[in-house]
Amino acid sequence: MKSILHKLFRSSEPQSSAFDQEHALHVATATLLVEVCRADFVEQQSELDRMRQLLAQQFSLNETDLDELMIQARESSDKLVSIQHITRLLNEQFDASMKVRVVEMMWQVVYADGIKDRYEEHLIRQVSELLYLPHSKFIQARHKAEQSIDN
Repeated sequence: MKSILHKLFRSSEPQSSAFDQEHALHVATATLLVEVCRADFVEQQSELDRMRQLLAQQFSLNETDLDELMIQARESSDKLVSIQHITRLLNEQFDASMKVRVVEMMWQVVYADGIKDRYEEHLIRQVSELLYLPHSKFIQARHKAEQSIDN
């Protein structure tokens, strides 16, 4: 992941293909979902299943691509020291609505096991702040995730 992001940051020249940029954004988003899944120190299968479903929907991935993305996201999360390089990439490439969507996806992973842990909420709050989202968008994303569980 870091090498993918490093490559993207180094080369804003045309040689960086649209596929590489798109893939880096997929890995960055998936890494944040893995991080929120691990934030309470217990990876629940329900959270992992929800994460796969969200990534497949959001990025229109087939099973093979989704499996590869999950592997890369886990490896990236294992090596992650700070989320700032991830949020920097998202800030540079995503518009405000997509950044809100990432936060919504994080909340949906949290609620997949039915338990909102304070560490999960803290991580999402931190990501929201690093994405320069207003607090109201953070709250709206949480409410939207809560409502999706009720339905």
